[in-house]
Amino acid sequence: MNKKITIINSLNQGVYLFNELISSLNQNDFETNFNNKWSAGQDLVHLNKILQILNIAYVLPKPLLRILYEANKKESRSFDELRTLYKAALAGGAKSPALYLPKPVLFHAKEDLIKKHQMLNQALVNKFNKVSESDLDKYQLPHPILGKVTLKELAAFTSFHTVHHFELLKTKLGR
Repeated sequence: MNKKITIINSLNQGVYLFNELISSLNQNDFETNFNNKWSAGQDLVHLNKILQILNIAYVLPKPLLRILYEANKKESRSFDELRTLYKAALAGGAKSPALYLPKPVLFHAKEDLIKKHQMLNQALVNKFNKVSESDLDKYQLPHPILGKVTLKELAAFTSFHTVHHFELLKTKLGR
């Protein structure tokens, strides 16, 4: 199967699963910080912040990316390789940069945040889909934990990052 299609399907599936779980939450489960971890609402805001930045990243002029971050000269890393690197970085103490840290979120914002999550993901999928396979492997951007990543790696990361938060949220909620 085409790698682009696999990544797009994974992005869509992760957002769907996460939003289904969020949709099912009552006010207490949506707003409560369990064990000094983010609330479900904060997880959703965090994911939205990332998608907002990525939607900008995928429309940056390619010559600018090449000048600022050099062209990638090797094959993009696999989904599994990126996930392993990310989990190792987290185990080593890596944290989300301040830019992506969410403030407390109230229950009344839940539906709008879910719609925004869906909209931002669809916008990202549309932009990702317009980039050629060769450009997805060629152009790169800095990632705060993984270093320079290709546009393809960035989309793959976003896919498993959403699932990572989905799994963490299920654990926090005891599901």
